[in-house]
Amino acid sequence: MRFNILLSATFLATFAAGLVIPTNGPLESRELEVREGVVDDLSDGMVFKREPRSSGAKKARIAAAAPGKAAAKAARKASFAPAAKAHKATTNLPNRNSKFHVAAAPGTGKPAHSYTGKEVRKAVFDSHMEAHRVKGISKTQQKKSPLKSFNNRPHEVPNAHGGARPLNHMNVVHGSAHHPPGREFPLPNKHNPATPSPARVITQKTKGGHQTFRGVIAHDQSRTPGPGYNDHFQVKPRKH
Repeated sequence: MRFNILLSATFLATFAAGLVIPTNGPLESRELEVREGVVDDLSDGMVFKREPRSSGAKKARIAAAAPGKAAAKAARKASFAPAAKAHKATTNLPNRNSKFHVAAAPGTGKPAHSYTGKEVRKAVFDSHMEAHRVKGISKTQQKKSPLKSFNNRPHEVPNAHGGARPLNHMNVVHGSAHHPPGREFPLPNKHNPATPSPARVITQKTKGGHQTFRGVIAHDQSRTPGPGYNDHFQVKPRKH
């Protein structure tokens, strides 16, 4: 390709130098215009194209990339499969058409949050994915995970509509295989995805070894920092 460019440049220089009109006087300036015009026209017509790659080289690149793509796909499938299996075994999941509503707190500017049963089930599935992911990371990294242990501790400041604990029907006995601490995983914040929402899904391992859905809990958004600010209360599903 360099050789072709050199030939083209040499041709332009030679051709332009040979454009001499043997006249004197006012036509001398015309001679220069003719030269420049011809050179410009020829330059516009010169197209430098990249030499095409051979079909053999292209096939070789595709073949070389195929194992990497296959490995990445297999890795995604491997991480998805355990979560899918755990989710399939999870019991007591809410009806997909159920509604879960966390009330707004106008005085604090905190908006309401609403979720369908389908979105709650999706959060439970995501908790299974996260539980599988954290198995292979350090304890320091595990602390940064959104998946937390849930102990169903009594409220610091109970409200008039809730019981003594976030989920009154859930028992947690430390050291017990039948009533271990549960899992807490956040539902998405639709208003500001970069920040956590006040709502969580709770599951607990059963005697049979699988997870069971215990419910949705949320902060009372009307509370301000102080006693009871971090208390959680059950968000009961609505059928319609």
